[in-house]
Amino acid sequence: MEDSVIAIKQEPYYKTEFGAAYLGNSLELMKELPEESIDLICTSPPFALVRKKEYGNKDQHEYIEWFLVFAKEFQRILKPSGSLVIDIGGSWLKGYPIRSLYHFELVIELCKPTDKGGLGFFLAQELYWYNPAKLPTPAEWVTVRRERVKDAVNTVWWLSKQPHPKANNKRVLRPYSDAMKNLLKNGYDAKLRPSGHDISTKFGNDRGGAIPPNIINGQIENSNGNIGSPVLAGFDWLLLNDLAQPVNVISASNTASNDYYQRRCKQEGIKSHPARFPQALPEFAINLCTDKNDLVLDPFAGSNMTGRVAETLQRHWLAFELDESYISASKYRFESNAPLVVDPLPSEKNNKEKVLEVLQSLPDNRLLSNRPNQHQQLSLPFLEDIDPMEQRQLKFTYGHQFESEKFSLPEIVQLCIDCAPDRRELQKQIADRYFSGHSKQSSDLAKALENIGKLSMNCFLSLRAYQLVEKIGDDDWAYQVTEIANEILQAKDDPQTVASIFARHILTNLTGMSLLKAIEAINTRGDKPQLEVIGYELQEMGYSLSPNAIYVSTMRKWLELAGVFEREYEINWDTVSDLLGLDKDYVDELYTLTPQQKYFLLAMIHLDIQVLTPWNKVKDYSTSTYKIRLPSKSFVKDIIEPLVALDLIETEKTTGGRGAKPNSVKLTDKARAELVSRLLSSIADLTEISQTELNKAFEDVINDLDSEDKHVKGKALELLAIWMIRLTSLRFTKWRKHISNPVVSLSR
Repeated sequence: MEDSVIAIKQEPYYKTEFGAAYLGNSLELMKELPEESIDLICTSPPFALVRKKEYGNKDQHEYIEWFLVFAKEFQRILKPSGSLVIDIGGSWLKGYPIRSLYHFELVIELCKPTDKGGLGFFLAQELYWYNPAKLPTPAEWVTVRRERVKDAVNTVWWLSKQPHPKANNKRVLRPYSDAMKNLLKNGYDAKLRPSGHDISTKFGNDRGGAIPPNIINGQIENSNGNIGSPVLAGFDWLLLNDLAQPVNVISASNTASNDYYQRRCKQEGIKSHPARFPQALPEFAINLCTDKNDLVLDPFAGSNMTGRVAETLQRHWLAFELDESYISASKYRFESNAPLVVDPLPSEKNNKEKVLEVLQSLPDNRLLSNRPNQHQQLSLPFLEDIDPMEQRQLKFTYGHQFESEKFSLPEIVQLCIDCAPDRRELQKQIADRYFSGHSKQSSDLAKALENIGKLSMNCFLSLRAYQLVEKIGDDDWAYQVTEIANEILQAKDDPQTVASIFARHILTNLTGMSLLKAIEAINTRGDKPQLEVIGYELQEMGYSLSPNAIYVSTMRKWLELAGVFEREYEINWDTVSDLLGLDKDYVDELYTLTPQQKYFLLAMIHLDIQVLTPWNKVKDYSTSTYKIRLPSKSFVKDIIEPLVALDLIETEKTTGGRGAKPNSVKLTDKARAELVSRLLSSIADLTEISQTELNKAFEDVINDLDSEDKHVKGKALELLAIWMIRLTSLRFTKWRKHISNPVVSLSR
């Protein structure tokens, strides 16, 4: 597991390529996890049962209070887009054939608004695990008195921190039935059915599989091992696609996927975990709620089925387990000859071959409907599974518990110097100096101290994100003060100079300029730049950021100290120009550059090209240093000419006569301004499709489809779509955003 994924002081019990398992109390271990760091918590906590289990279940009346302690940590560490999936079995009232309501009471408590004493989770959906191997309990009421039927279902609550968590049911599609395949092949009559369902022409679209229901099905009898298979009666075969969209019942025994694990436990004389997770449940949740390389946590790991599934699906994972015998036995799941439990992710297809095959197979009339002189929408079939706007994921500067009202920059920098290099000592001093009055009203001293510790940790993480301190090597618990922090300390007697130094740093080295551009765009539209609106605008620019994250507010207030904002969200561009030595028009010009143009210019600045130099040497440096792909045949047109037009570089033709090309370049004085290179570095990956890119040759676009750079590959898909549009004599207008499938606006 990569050390950069998460930092925990305790050594892991064992590690794998994607994850790590830890022995200990999950409450204590979770306290070390940063806020909003986990994409999915998928777990099966000990149930509240009539009969006590050896793995430590609580009584029903104690259960909710016990679980809420853990749930508060879940709420803290989950990302805003994250999900909490908990398998929680029902129970009977002791001595009576009556069901307990504890698991319903628990979810109500979890979803109760915070102002009413709850945790503010949302119930995204209830799922059901149908376990055909479950024993008939309580036996007295099922097999003796015959008053009740066999209880074979566990409720699985899918909770989220916001109404729209990350989720994509395309990742849990199940194969079409034979009847549906026949329908897709031979067609059907679009009309109103006797059942009242209006079957439209869209019903015949092949979406690659049926959306599974919320009955999670992983029975051993299902030879295909498909997740989400429905447990349904004999409905109208034509409606099966609609009635069995990924359903919410998981049908799986906890025996088949655990055969190897149990055999190895027996061989080693170790008792296996008595309540093992079926593979189908974490497989369904992980596929539905996460992407490759996301982070999954199971705080009650047991035999660590969640970690095993996450490993195979190439998700990073953490597993916490209190019982050493259980965590020791869970290692058997990761042995070299252990079964993978689920199918591994398929190797990526060659996009070039895929697209060319689609192009060759499309009939002439496939792309265009006969509606002349109208704006039209073109759905591109090969793009439905690939995001055409895929970009490098950008992170907005973290800022939590680092408010300008609370902290004096010289004071906190001096404290960092005094405590260096010990992060623990610094966090202790921050807690004592800035947060000791927090939670004073709490009657629980231990809880108050715990909360104060979290606040000081968040403050340290903000100091690191704002580059006032930095890690020493790979040691997450050692730090050193940065150059910008020392510069601030030297100006400590002049508060305005301190504010200007920090604001210049935020604008050029961090994400401050992107914040200004987002607010400017909102103001230009006539919208009110509220926190949530700014968050969504930054998301549109490619940043990974919760719309209601306070990081934006933290940064705005630090910039306000330097006069960057006159009112709450009114930008003083004169102040920005004074801070940067760049006027607003110049900044706007830099934002119009494509990433390739920015990186080429950045390379020239770093090489300080003041004399005419062959551009191919600069190009080689750019591709080697920044790992980007630059065009070859159209380099002059796509890269050099736009930079010349903006007076950022000069060129000279090395040969005379007609057809001569300018192939030597040097920087202009305008491009050599002190802060240009820093600003370029901070915005290099921000992109919008430009006329320069639209003129790229088709051959170069096809070659870019195999690029290892996701940004280059995603841009190539955009351009290929536009190239196909040109074949129909239509004009590309713009991409339409905020929709699930890529659609472009066209006009004659």
